[in-house]
Amino acid sequence: MFKYIIFDIDGTMIDTEAAVYHAYQSIIYKKHGRYFTNEELLKGYGVPTPLSLERYGFTDIEAALKEYYHYLIEGFKKCTAFDGIPEVMENLKALNIPMGVVTSRCRYEIQADSCLEQFTEYFKTIVSSDDTSEHKPNPAPLLFAMDKLKAVPSETLYIGDTVFDRECAKNAGVKFALAIWGSNNAENINADFFFKKPSDLLDILKL
Repeated sequence: MFKYIIFDIDGTMIDTEAAVYHAYQSIIYKKHGRYFTNEELLKGYGVPTPLSLERYGFTDIEAALKEYYHYLIEGFKKCTAFDGIPEVMENLKALNIPMGVVTSRCRYEIQADSCLEQFTEYFKTIVSSDDTSEHKPNPAPLLFAMDKLKAVPSETLYIGDTVFDRECAKNAGVKFALAIWGSNNAENINADFFFKKPSDLLDILKL
């Protein structure tokens, strides 16, 4: 059914929720004198970090980024891959299925993630927010990755955990699978496939 698989990172491959939450709340408290509610934080999730910071009321984005990365990189050291992700990567590699990544992270955030290092060898392309001028939910980053993979929409599956991932896939004409294991909003996201665990992907490929 699918010949190309493209993954999101956060909430899909790597459990970074605690690291991202702590980093944002740490600088938000210094800026606003209070912590944001989960609803307020959601307004900044799924988009490039500079845009998140703008939505959180920061004006000196460069200074805020520097402070945010200080907390984030420390948090990355404690992050782990979701159960089943390493095995899925090995299975897809054995099946000779080309894989890619489309993320709202910038290139620095990818390179600074010590947990992600173990998976980079599996991917033929990793598209960050630095690679396109438009970002999710715009289809540009997914189309860019597909171009690198020589993939066509009908043979491509994008796996993510947010509504931005879903909209990006829809706008690119690509089927979308929701990573329920890492989604904070699964009940409100429509998808072509709902994966309760990473190995559900392998079952789809057998169809």
